[in-house]
Amino acid sequence: MSLESIVEKVKDKWLETTVKLADKPIYKYSVDVLSGWLYYTPTYGLQELASGKDIDTVIKTRLLGLVVQAAVLRPVGMLRNYAAKKWNVTQDSPVKDKIKVNFLSTTPVQSVIYSGMLLGGMTWSGNWDWKASGYALLMGVGFSALHSFPYGYVQDGVRKCFGIKPAIGKKETDSKYIDSDKKYLSK
Repeated sequence: MSLESIVEKVKDKWLETTVKLADKPIYKYSVDVLSGWLYYTPTYGLQELASGKDIDTVIKTRLLGLVVQAAVLRPVGMLRNYAAKKWNVTQDSPVKDKIKVNFLSTTPVQSVIYSGMLLGGMTWSGNWDWKASGYALLMGVGFSALHSFPYGYVQDGVRKCFGIKPAIGKKETDSKYIDSDKKYLSK
């Protein structure tokens, strides 16, 4: 048995297992939250450090971020699904259409939530550095548009890895993934 066939067998087993779980709403919720944690925690932590925030406040802001993201990232994922479906955006669509889906489903939510996270981080740490927080907010809101596009790829990649249909997927329904409208597993 070649290495390639072993890898393919393991991949198929992983996909079969994850697709069985993918039917459960809590699983979809967990996968969308995981995708946000993997993307936003390091990127926003680095942004906050670059804006001059102290490490104690950044750690506390990122811990708050994990909690907030747990609450908002599944709704953001559902909004991405809705926008991509409504505007018929697929992997074959022009980049501007993909940017539109990602930008309009993440940036407004992210901007409001990030303001609260910065305020919460300052409150928790007791370090009321309004100037650094203002810079962090401007960077966060300014970069949120830029973050929305790579985050869309990260979310769709994590979804694919865990057997959930990406928001911006192939034109034809890929039968390996669970779609919210159709539930099946066939190859």
